[in-house]
Amino acid sequence: MARSRILWLALLILLAAGASLPQAAGTVPLKIFPEPLNEGRITPLFYGNFIELLDDLIPGMWAEMLGNRGFEGVEPTAGWVYHQGARNLGDRDWDPDPSWTLDAEKPFNALRSARLTAAAGKPGRLVQGGLAVRQGMTYRFSGWFRSDAPGLETAVTLKAALPDGHWMTLGTVPLPPAGADWSRREATFTSSGTTDRAVFELSVRGSGHLRADKLSLMPGDAVDGWRRDVVDATREMRPAILRWGGSTVDPGGYKWKDGIGERDRRSPFRNPVWGRLDTMDVGIEEILSFCRAVGAEPLVCVSFGDGPASARDMVEYLNGPASTPWGRKRADNGHPAPYGVKYWQVGNEIDEPGYPARCAEFCRVVRAAEPAAVILTSFPTPELIDQVKDAADLYCPHYYRSDLQGVDEDITRLQALLRAKIPGRPVRLGVTEWNIDAGSWGLGRGRLYTLSCALFEARFLNLLHRHADIIALATRSNLCNSFCGGTIQTNAAGLFRIPAFHVMALYAGHSKPVPVRISEPPAGVDVSACAAEDRRSATVFIVNTRKEPVDLEIDASALAPGMDVVEARCLADAQDRRQPDVINFWDHPDRVRVGPAARVGRAVRAPALSVTVVDCAAR
Repeated sequence: MARSRILWLALLILLAAGASLPQAAGTVPLKIFPEPLNEGRITPLFYGNFIELLDDLIPGMWAEMLGNRGFEGVEPTAGWVYHQGARNLGDRDWDPDPSWTLDAEKPFNALRSARLTAAAGKPGRLVQGGLAVRQGMTYRFSGWFRSDAPGLETAVTLKAALPDGHWMTLGTVPLPPAGADWSRREATFTSSGTTDRAVFELSVRGSGHLRADKLSLMPGDAVDGWRRDVVDATREMRPAILRWGGSTVDPGGYKWKDGIGERDRRSPFRNPVWGRLDTMDVGIEEILSFCRAVGAEPLVCVSFGDGPASARDMVEYLNGPASTPWGRKRADNGHPAPYGVKYWQVGNEIDEPGYPARCAEFCRVVRAAEPAAVILTSFPTPELIDQVKDAADLYCPHYYRSDLQGVDEDITRLQALLRAKIPGRPVRLGVTEWNIDAGSWGLGRGRLYTLSCALFEARFLNLLHRHADIIALATRSNLCNSFCGGTIQTNAAGLFRIPAFHVMALYAGHSKPVPVRISEPPAGVDVSACAAEDRRSATVFIVNTRKEPVDLEIDASALAPGMDVVEARCLADAQDRRQPDVINFWDHPDRVRVGPAARVGRAVRAPALSVTVVDCAAR
């Protein structure tokens, strides 16, 4: 018994020291060949992502700190809660208080404003909690006000509750008095502390009424209105293309013309698909500014339901010279230079009978407005291809399924269909949405957080590599939050990266243009290889779905003299528990992380349940 306890103690000490159990059985050779796998090229556009007006996706990226800032209400997404205890950033609202009420009399914007009442010894207050602030950070406040009592004293304050029940002021600044007509007031102040439980307060003292509308609070480090941490994390992932659209565009009824110009003057939009009242603070130009900030090409969905004339106007607004009617409107809104959007998709997930003929009309309209456009369709069908032919450049399936063999077969089927119907023309596929899951709204959706999902996504990217002759681009769904699907998960104070984030970053950072042949891997291991055009460097992507490590000796000598492994990195569970359902979380954001891969002699060790990237170069 004593000996048994000693053996268990020794085992625990080994585990604490990071010993790996068990060791890999033998070494498996992997040989890279110089011959291309197909005639296609792997481009950075394979590693794109997708943004839409879905629940708290945009609120989780946008730097605005105040919810319901126009007092039009908050409508949470009923029945869908996947936020790991974090407060949904789309649900922030004002605390009830007898000193203020909603007021429909001549609001600055839309239907309502807030009316604050101040009386002797009883100030009026608007309060909203759940904010996160940092010591030394500057915050910019703005709002629209009118008053029936010019002598009212108005101030904005950030404060935090102390354990003893008292309040600590983190920053405060007075506002100039408001007049009888709506006027904008601004203030800047710096927080003296750090907390994720800050409270914002607008207070008015004196005797009379102050009406307030379109209040805003932004951190000073915001990037064109976007959260700095989200911009930095997205840059780290390096998506070469970002798709904007989704179900809100079709069939959701989103009107792009309602989302341009000064954001304080935009009216809210009720989203019938995802059940939210959207502020419309983020429209197409804000999306383009985010793409510019992270170095990604925008892919813009035009609304099929709005008709071809609206699509033409949108192309002209974004790309036309200032001498055109809509180009002039863009210039009047503060952006004289055209945006030069290249990628345009006609609708989202439309397979209704009237789509093929009208899609052809859309293609002609978009091409006339932007001759250099790359035009994408919705779901490819024989009828659609017959109508559109090569008027479109890419036909776009969506894949939300865990059956990779089925995906492989469908891509092959669509390739044969395009080649038969459009012979000799370079028309290809764009996978404009993909993931392991889309519409399973039960607890099973949580698997999008897991290491297992990250392994699936790496295998999906390997599959795209093998079809580089027909696939032109792909945009993973989604970028942020999104009911567990976002590569980045945010709350008011910060963010963490799910395991799939690291997969996308690894592939975007290490892939080469030429898909090349590689020898057969062992069972449970999926590989793809790619090389530079001159074959003097190459990368192998290894997905080990087994619950034991695999040692792989990479032989790249056939590519160029002196080719050898120069670096190997892997994504794996830092605790090596060999459980596919482990996740990153607020308390453990780096449980699944990227680190150097172990070398065993001349072999590279692919840990259990891991994605390993091996870079080779001619010395």
